[in-house]
Amino acid sequence: MSVDESWEKIERWLDQYAAQEQPLPGPCTRSELDRLYSVLGVRLPEDVEQSLLRHNGSGLTDVIPSTFALYSVRQIADDHLGTLKYRLKNDHYGSDDSRLIVPIGALGEMQLVVDTQTGHLGSWDIEETGYRWFEGTGWASLSAVLEVTGNALASPPPWIAVMGDGDEWRAIDMDTDLPGTLIWADVRG
Repeated sequence: MSVDESWEKIERWLDQYAAQEQPLPGPCTRSELDRLYSVLGVRLPEDVEQSLLRHNGSGLTDVIPSTFALYSVRQIADDHLGTLKYRLKNDHYGSDDSRLIVPIGALGEMQLVVDTQTGHLGSWDIEETGYRWFEGTGWASLSAVLEVTGNALASPPPWIAVMGDGDEWRAIDMDTDLPGTLIWADVRG
């Protein structure tokens, strides 16, 4: 499934069940991507680029299961430079290939990162030592995450996104604190 097809499914669910969510941002431009690449010094995987050309981040909407919001091109540049400086200064947090690992989203202080060489997703947190690479086919790439998410949201309720073994998330549209928004809850919890 293409990135656009996955986004279409997510957008339909948000339109139907999450009326209180702020609208997703529009696309970034090619010139914004070119400026981002000059800052990063590397290109993002094609699926990340295609997602940014559809939506320049997800704004305040936690699109990705486990409540990750996707970054805009500006947020990617800012967070990459900021965390790279920290990682290089405190080398036990980084590695020689830190420049190739780029943040593309966040869950609070934890960054959703992509390995620009492989497209694999993981996380980096200032309090953790190093990167944690997610396991399971649902985390293999951004396109895999968007496909799992889109397919889960296009199915009848309950909307369950299976990211890997034991990594299952349920989409909730009628949370008591935030009704009409997209909330992801761990199926185990």
